[in-house]
Amino acid sequence: MYSKMPLLCSSDPVLLARSLEKLTLTYHHPRHLGSDPLIVVRRFAGRPDREMAAFFAALLSYGRVEQINRALEDLFDRMNQHPGAFVMHFNNTGSSERLLSFKHRFTDGEDIGCLCWLMRQVLAKGTLEDFFMRGHRREEPDIADAAGRFIRNFIALKFGPNFSRKTMLRKSSFKHLLPDPARGSACKRLFLFLRWVARPDDGIDLGLWKKVPPSKLLMPIDTHIMRIGRRLGMLNVKTPSLAAARQMTRCLRQIDPDDPVRFDFSLCRLGIKQVCSTDVKSLSCDVCDMAGVCAVGASD
Repeated sequence: MYSKMPLLCSSDPVLLARSLEKLTLTYHHPRHLGSDPLIVVRRFAGRPDREMAAFFAALLSYGRVEQINRALEDLFDRMNQHPGAFVMHFNNTGSSERLLSFKHRFTDGEDIGCLCWLMRQVLAKGTLEDFFMRGHRREEPDIADAAGRFIRNFIALKFGPNFSRKTMLRKSSFKHLLPDPARGSACKRLFLFLRWVARPDDGIDLGLWKKVPPSKLLMPIDTHIMRIGRRLGMLNVKTPSLAAARQMTRCLRQIDPDDPVRFDFSLCRLGIKQVCSTDVKSLSCDVCDMAGVCAVGASD
């Protein structure tokens, strides 16, 4: 069926599709969760804890995986290993104090505390999924505009006495956690969270939300995916952006229109596990399932 599709990228559609399916068989398995923050998130069994763990884990997913997971372990210890209950009962005294010395690169305890304060208001009136769906429009082709409305609705909530709206919205480390797709940002961590919660529970993703169609999800674009996407002919832009996310997703949607981002976890393993590294001399093309459609691998 793939041969009839005018693929929106430079790779051969049949070979690309077959290679991606082979890559998925190799990497899309819980045995590879050790190289992903989801290994921490999936430890939580109940939906409230797992959903909040996913929210914070996605927003803190910048830097090396080992560093991210250490930060998450620290954060969830401060939340008494119940992030859902911690957020729902968050207050400006004891709760804030528990977060005070938290640090992950340039995210600090004040940033996390402010997120908790805002999220508490969301959960007091319903579910996070319903809050997101307030901005969802059925006629829109992807999730970008809905994600932008979600961010704008979130920061429109009441800021607490310890969290000045003016101060927090000017604070670079806080703004970094809540990028708006309307500004052209790749919004990697926001799209990552949506992938985790909206895709079915397949041992990797969580399947917590049922109202967001997986067909509308967008690829979370970071430097690994940028490099891999360009080598595979799925990207012709040079920097992570919303345009890059849409371009790569359009390509993948022609292979799987119902679930285009299901390939994300497996493609990421190529970068995280250094199979497809920045150093061409240290590439492992001989063990890479994508070598046949890769501009670098196919030339070896």
